[in-house]
Amino acid sequence: MSTSVLEKARELQNKARHIAEAQKDAVQQERVVRRIDEVRSALEKATGQVGIAGLLRERTGQSVDMAALVSAYERFETKSRGGLPADRVFTEAQKALETCARDIAAAIRDVWGAWARTRVSGVSSARFAALAPAERREAEVLLGAMRGHAERRNIDGIVIRSFCTAYADVQRLVEHAPIEVPPALAQLIERIDKGGLTLRDLSLDDIELLREYDQDVWISVTRKAD
Repeated sequence: MSTSVLEKARELQNKARHIAEAQKDAVQQERVVRRIDEVRSALEKATGQVGIAGLLRERTGQSVDMAALVSAYERFETKSRGGLPADRVFTEAQKALETCARDIAAAIRDVWGAWARTRVSGVSSARFAALAPAERREAEVLLGAMRGHAERRNIDGIVIRSFCTAYADVQRLVEHAPIEVPPALAQLIERIDKGGLTLRDLSLDDIELLREYDQDVWISVTRKAD
């Protein structure tokens, strides 16, 4: 009887130890899975920015430095060769990837802004006077969309593709303009586009010139507060 009880006690002790070991493995497994998910999430954000940088290079020819991402990956790989990485290794990798994502996004924003604004400034709205009314309205809408996309803070594939499409459409419209814009009208529209003009700054001849080429519909008049 006593032997049987002792055996049962040993069996129970062994079972408890196995349960404890299994629980330890489960906790360890949960920890690793959680850390891997955190790193994977940070990596997805970083690789997402890499994809945008690739599209930027494809559509504009402008490149963004991504050496920091390669360095972060190599550091994590090196520290993972000895088995399951410690929490500190996962945390360092996560922070490095998050920093890479932010830095790449900022670099894309800077490169994109400079390139897009240059393209916007290269489109002379004065030439729109040579277009038919419907085409002129389309060109104005497209140019407005380009300006909005050029000033975006969060750059993604939609912004890049939409801007490039609008730019190509504007170029197509202007390229097939049936007549040349009179120099006087081009200069007048450029003056207006710079802003700061009042009605006093416009002569009757200026207003007549705008009306002759249906440009008066694009001019808004507001009364200053002071």
